[in-house]
Formats: sequence, C-alpha cells, structure tokens
Amino acid sequence: MFVKKNISLKSYNTFGIDARAQFLLEIENDEQLSEAYQSSQFRALPKLVLGGGSNILFTKNQRKAILKINIRGIEVLDQKDHEVRVKVGAGEAWHQFVLWCLDHDFGGIENLSLIPGTVGAAPIQNIGAYGVELKDVFESLEAYEIKSGKIRSFNKEQCQFDYRHSFFKGRGKDQFVITSVTFMLTTRPIFNVSYGGINK
Repeated sequence: MFVKKNISLKSYNTFGIDARAQFLLEIENDEQLSEAYQSSQFRALPKLVLGGGSNILFTKNQRKAILKINIRGIEVLDQKDHEVRVKVGAGEAWHQFVLWCLDHDFGGIENLSLIPGTVGAAPIQNIGAYGVELKDVFESLEAYEIKSGKIRSFNKEQCQFDYRHSFFKGRGKDQFVITSVTFMLTTRPIFNVSYGGINK
C-alpha cells in the first residue's frame, strides 16, 4: 500500500479543488484495503473512499485517510453460447471498460459510454443512459465489509437496484467498499436505439 501524506487532492477530483488530505492511501488489492481499515496506524482515522473523484466536491482540507481505490484488472471468467461473464476491478475507469468491451465485441454497455467514474462506483448509483441501466448487465459484485473485515458477494437481488439507487446508497451506505463487479455481456448484442436522441 502506497501512502502519501499531506497531499493535494487537486488531481483526484474532477472539480480540481486544491484541498489537502492528511493521508492518501493507494489501494491496489483486497489485502491493502483490509490493512487500511485494520492496521493500528489508520484504524482510528475517519476514512473517505474515493473512486474517480467525479461525484464529490471538497470544501475544506480532509483530516482523514482518503482511500483511493486502484484495484485493476479485466478478466473473462467464462463464455457459454453467446453470453460472456467479465469480472472487473473496482478501480478501472468506467468509460475505458466500455471501450474494452467494444474492442472485444462484447455488447450490453455501449449506451453507457462517456459516464465518468470507476467500475466500483457504478453499482452504487445504478448508472444509466439512453435506455440502459447497469442492472441490465449486472451479475454480481464483491465488497469488503468494514465491520467484519471480510469480502462478501452480492447478487442482483441483494443489491436492491432502483432508479439511480442501490443497497449501497441506502441501508448499506458506508458499510462496504466494492472491490470488483462481474457483468453478463453478449457476443450478439441487440442494440438499444429506442431513446429519442439515439433514434434521431
């Protein structure tokens, strides 16, 4: 785990606010995430989980540990008939993942291109655009449970997806840190062009 002290957050948020953080921890795997919460050095500090920095506005310096989620990796788990399961690290940029899918001819999330943020943040908001929502291609996710220190798996039902909402934005808020998301995509997409702007 790479720890930065008294660092400017200007390059970590899309508003470019030059607030400073007491600590910024670069998290690259599940073990480092656990260390950030369990180690004596950081256990007592309040924490803020940061993805792409596109949904936050810093108004003051942060006297807390900022956890920058940089868990990477895109893995094809299996492919059956025309369905393909893809597991993605929470720190991957969402739009870059969309481009990766297009490069591999995997359909299902093309309407969600250009949405800022990370893959790990996408289920929290149940992101959507042009007639498609994340829940339409979601299979499961893994998340670190802060209280127990364990990794838990969540299926679609457990995530309680609603319009721009999920369990992680409601009853599960501040209790979990998403580490990976698994999607069910297709090699024979039926493109959704029903939304007004796309239809034109």
